[in-house]
Amino acid sequence: MRVLVLGGSGYVGSRLCAMLRDSGWASPVSGSSRSRAGGVESVRVDTRDAASLTLALQGMDAVVNCVAGSADAIAEGARALAQACATTGCRRVVHLSSMAVYGMLEGAVREEAPTDPALGWYARAKCDAEAHMTTFARAGGAVVTLRPGCVWGPGSELWVGRIARLLRAGRLGDLGAAGDGWSNLVHVDDVCAAVLAALCRDQPQGEIRTYNLAAPDSPRWNDYFVDLGLAIGATPVRRIAPLQLRLDALLASPPLKLAQLALARAGLPSHALPDPLPPGLLGLWERHLWLDSKSAERDLQLRWTPYEEALNQSAAWYMRPQSTSMKTGLPLLGGDTHTS
Repeated sequence: MRVLVLGGSGYVGSRLCAMLRDSGWASPVSGSSRSRAGGVESVRVDTRDAASLTLALQGMDAVVNCVAGSADAIAEGARALAQACATTGCRRVVHLSSMAVYGMLEGAVREEAPTDPALGWYARAKCDAEAHMTTFARAGGAVVTLRPGCVWGPGSELWVGRIARLLRAGRLGDLGAAGDGWSNLVHVDDVCAAVLAALCRDQPQGEIRTYNLAAPDSPRWNDYFVDLGLAIGATPVRRIAPLQLRLDALLASPPLKLAQLALARAGLPSHALPDPLPPGLLGLWERHLWLDSKSAERDLQLRWTPYEEALNQSAAWYMRPQSTSMKTGLPLLGGDTHTS
């Protein structure tokens, strides 16, 4: 099976390409407008352009959409992909969405819960992208939509690297009630395993299946912050007052973000700057949303990476000298950040 992986140079996409390559039954092709993926066939593609996607989809049996970035890249990219798939006859799509589509919902949330784009631009873009995939499925496509929580593990700049640096700087720690929400962490390998299982399953055309992805033993954010702090030696793990957290997010972070953008436009590295703390993260860390992922366990036969194992892997990756200076401009849930 030849599988085009859009966003194949990203965190999830690059790991997925490696796992597909090693599967013995799939031949991955990394599709990206940026750097080429190592160790697999690669093609440069503008994921927002239907003509470019149509060319890249020639000879493909399936496509996995791991595209991240701006609202346009996410939403318009999904629309262009649906159009290109219809043109080429490539009917199998695995689409990576996000728990952001549930908006401000709290409690245990299953896949049939209503989506809500009110959380911000990222949630709107992910909801729009899912709508394009639904339209494609109704026209005869076979779509599996995956809604992961916060994708972590070795190499995760968003949920390991950045969090570790904030812990070491004393800007993060035990947040009290402000960090009592569920983390919904899911190991990158588990997300990729879900994609592989979705590609292997028989699915009739005209059907869309949707699955939440979060490890059932993922802790509350406070527990994760303390555990990671201990694992990387960022001790003592401080208790962070609510006022300090809000001032950091609302006053210090905007100029830091502007400085990052200015350096990026100038082609200069920004790793010497402190990490911005997007205000949207504050809402995420206190939200009592728990992704119910039993359907994925049942249908895709997932076996989750244990939390302690994932924590040890993540801490070991961060402690390597080269990882501490790496940063990314990927968007994040609830503010300017991306869960996967």
